[in-house]
Amino acid sequence: MNNRNSLIALVIGVLFGGLAFFILYQNAAELEKKTTPVEVLVAVDYIPAGVFLKPDMVQKKSVPDSYVSPSAIRDLKEVDGMMTMVPISAGEQILSNKFSEGEASLALALNPGYRAYTLAVDETNGIGGLLKPGNHVDILTRLESDKRSVTSFVFQNVSVIAVGQKLGWKPNLSKTSAPAPGDDNSGYSTVTLAVTPEQAETLMYMEGRPLRLILRGPNDDEIVSVPAQTESDVLSKLGHFTPTSKRGIQIIRGTSKSGD
Repeated sequence: MNNRNSLIALVIGVLFGGLAFFILYQNAAELEKKTTPVEVLVAVDYIPAGVFLKPDMVQKKSVPDSYVSPSAIRDLKEVDGMMTMVPISAGEQILSNKFSEGEASLALALNPGYRAYTLAVDETNGIGGLLKPGNHVDILTRLESDKRSVTSFVFQNVSVIAVGQKLGWKPNLSKTSAPAPGDDNSGYSTVTLAVTPEQAETLMYMEGRPLRLILRGPNDDEIVSVPAQTESDVLSKLGHFTPTSKRGIQIIRGTSKSGD
């Protein structure tokens, strides 16, 4: 009888021991799952509302799985073309529910160091009403003085970022979204250019003088060094035709130069 009771006690002890081991194993597995690191994007510094994320604004950080938000972003491409709706604190996880499709904005078309400068144009000096945002233009002027009249380039290869109310930058809208305001082919009386502060000062000084925009080809970024032309220079060339590569014209491609 004692042997039988001892056997039953042994079996019960083994069963409880196995159950305890199983419970401990399950808890350990659950704990391991909770502590498994997952890489997510977090803010390096404070990120204000109304901006697009850049690679230097975020960094990848390993966070325990149990602390990862369901909306956490793991790849910057997930919010490509979208704008922050609210500020994001330094070290905070980048969450998809804090972004929205940005509205069309002129400021978003400007690269760092550039300013938007608007010129009044008509059909003649505004390329016949055919300019589009994203085009590049040269600016030509004629200066009058008591002694002489001079024609010269003011700037070359200037980016057009808006034509009238039509903007060059558009948010990442779906195909079913309504077009942005001013996104039509109507005529325009102003052209907005992306210029440096120094160029803006020059254009301000040139206001009131005749300015003409000259359209460049889509892949033409050459800067051509052309001397200013006086009336006598122009008159001396009338009737004399020369090849396309004119003597005295210097073409600058990056750091290299070419010319006759």
